[in-house]
Amino acid sequence: MGGGSRPPRQSAASRDSASRGSTGPSQRDAARTGANGRSTNESRPAGRPHVPLAFGYGIVAALASLVVLMVPVFAAWTLDAQSTSSWNDTLGVAIDLWALAHRGHVVVDGITVVFSPLLLTLGCVLAACFGARAAFPDERLRAADLRAIMLAYVGGYVVAAQVLGIVAGLGHSHIHWWSLIVGPALVAALGVAWTAWHERKHSPELAALDEVVVEATPLLLRRSLSAGLRGAGLFAALSLLLLVVLIAWHAPRVWAVQQALAPGVVGGCLLVLAQVMALPNLLAHMAGWTTGAPFEAGDVSIGHSGMTPGTLPMVPVLGALPDHVGPWAWAALAVPIGVGVFIGWASGRALTRFASLRAKLTVAASAAAVTTVTMWLLWWFSTASVSRGLLEYAGPSWQAWLVAPLLLVLPALATAAARHWRSSHQK
Repeated sequence: MGGGSRPPRQSAASRDSASRGSTGPSQRDAARTGANGRSTNESRPAGRPHVPLAFGYGIVAALASLVVLMVPVFAAWTLDAQSTSSWNDTLGVAIDLWALAHRGHVVVDGITVVFSPLLLTLGCVLAACFGARAAFPDERLRAADLRAIMLAYVGGYVVAAQVLGIVAGLGHSHIHWWSLIVGPALVAALGVAWTAWHERKHSPELAALDEVVVEATPLLLRRSLSAGLRGAGLFAALSLLLLVVLIAWHAPRVWAVQQALAPGVVGGCLLVLAQVMALPNLLAHMAGWTTGAPFEAGDVSIGHSGMTPGTLPMVPVLGALPDHVGPWAWAALAVPIGVGVFIGWASGRALTRFASLRAKLTVAASAAAVTTVTMWLLWWFSTASVSRGLLEYAGPSWQAWLVAPLLLVLPALATAAARHWRSSHQK
């Protein structure tokens, strides 16, 4: 960087010799001792097969999230006096829910169901985080070994998903094996990436791996990540605000649908819990609707200039959908445009005022791209479909995937350019 040459890096051998020369035996023993007074080598002996262990921890993390999910399922089966299902059928239901949380395609009586309650998916990601924390060793390892451990952990999680799919096939349902690859791999990768990033402050090896990733990432892209993720958070917060207002406005109709179902105490609690788990899905759908694209739920299509009526399933929260739309609906475009303006302003703060216009525009465009990809991922995970019935597809229309980048990138570029012009003309 700059006009000078970079000083040569100190070799690992010289660093070790220097540390041996400057550190006494008692200090070295203290460095090897953990906070609980036990040696790190005692808790995890040297030479243990870390890659197979990481593979096993991936399997354990997947099974642990299933066990947590089994608790409410079996509790409902036990408390419901009208239930005629056997325990193995109830276990199959728990596995089906686990597969749905990982974007699995569950087939029951010839009907394919795809629906991932995002709060349930988030719980699986948290379980993957705990498993990944146990998978990382306390010993000194090379960055290549740590990468192998991460890949083994993700592989173990995916293998566990495939085994659970086979077990579910022994009952009344069937899960497409190919649908349990991308979703479980993504959940495990998010868990291991978050753990590696969080634990890097306490592990020199993970910090070294983080440096390798940072050095391989272009500088302007690194500067844009924070602004892009903050933009996605603002997009989600504004969409949540609109969703809460919409549900509160139509609360009597939502309650009327709940009462008409008469699900009973246990069924009512499960119905409310399922809708709470799906609230992030509705948030993502609301974000897609603010781009000007219609929201589709079966035969019903709600746009900004009109809507196509149809029949919806008896789901209480769907009662919050409006009966009609007016010119006021176009005001929702202010949400993605405002997010784009925020991204352009935040990306400008990532650089100095003396940075070139090209650099500022590149960071703003990259940050808007990060927000766009994040929203695409949420839309992909949040959409639902039932092959036969009233909900063949529920989610943002395909136009949202095309319009969202324009509504985010263009305001971000305009704001970054205006900020640069203002700073360059200040006295």
